[in-house]
Amino acid sequence: MNLLKYCSYVLLSTVLALNLSSCSETKVKSAIDKSAATYSEQTLSIDNGTYKVPGILVRPSGIPFSQKIPVVVLLHGTASQKNEVGGLYQRLAIYLAQKGYASLRIDFAGTGDSPVDYRFYNLTSAQADTTAALNYLEVQPEFDHTRMGLIGFSQGGLIAQLVAEQDPRIKAMVTWSSVGGNGIDIFKFMFDEYYAEAQKNGYAVVKFPWRAQPLNFGLQWFNEIKANTSLDNLKNYNGKLLAIAGSNDVLVPNESSRKIIKAARSTDATLVVIKGADHMFNVLGDSNANGLATDQSTAENMLITTAEWLKRKL
Repeated sequence: MNLLKYCSYVLLSTVLALNLSSCSETKVKSAIDKSAATYSEQTLSIDNGTYKVPGILVRPSGIPFSQKIPVVVLLHGTASQKNEVGGLYQRLAIYLAQKGYASLRIDFAGTGDSPVDYRFYNLTSAQADTTAALNYLEVQPEFDHTRMGLIGFSQGGLIAQLVAEQDPRIKAMVTWSSVGGNGIDIFKFMFDEYYAEAQKNGYAVVKFPWRAQPLNFGLQWFNEIKANTSLDNLKNYNGKLLAIAGSNDVLVPNESSRKIIKAARSTDATLVVIKGADHMFNVLGDSNANGLATDQSTAENMLITTAEWLKRKL
């Protein structure tokens, strides 16, 4: 696959998450209806000190008032949004609620319902958004503040690592198809195509034929990616760790997940490579009018694996 095709495939894959949000909600509505009695949902707007971070908090129903609820924060990938591609985070929230776990999924800067432009998005801003979400949860008396976790998808997995390396509140971390490395690494194609423009203008305008509006990648994003040492710093994380990847992922090969497992200081670290799964765990399919694959078994396997692991470990 040449660089141009690789770049186009990556951008198409990540941005599809935005365009599929409404159709994925339709696809999973039956599951939500059947599970309505097991959870409640609340829309949030969390102040991170610079702008408001939109979020959806899902609580399990029927938990005794005296029982504290474990909670996880869900971090989406590049150019995606809080429900994630194919509604994967929306679906995971229900699985977690059924197991007695709360979840908070958020929109990073410039995505979903975020009130600011994508130029605000970088590693620093994403960490600040995540920390603001954790701070919000920590002051809610219903949650067990000794049982807080993170889940990150793709670049969201990189953000999860950056936060977990520094925040002792994180007792368990799950990464899906996660970036795992220092410096430019998997983002080389972005630097080849857009770094010069960002250096000249302060941001690079990345246009897509399937989007009405482009995304503005700020120069700070590029510079912070260049300086990133997250893989080295994983030695500071000793919480429980699950890395899930697909054997057929050509966007972020599963070697990245292997690096994460090897670099962490965790004594309870598990790598799961799902045979035949692509970067998005086969949630999308070309044959459906709404873009979702008819066969959701691979995606469901990944969701169940995640929820069951958290039930055992957090």
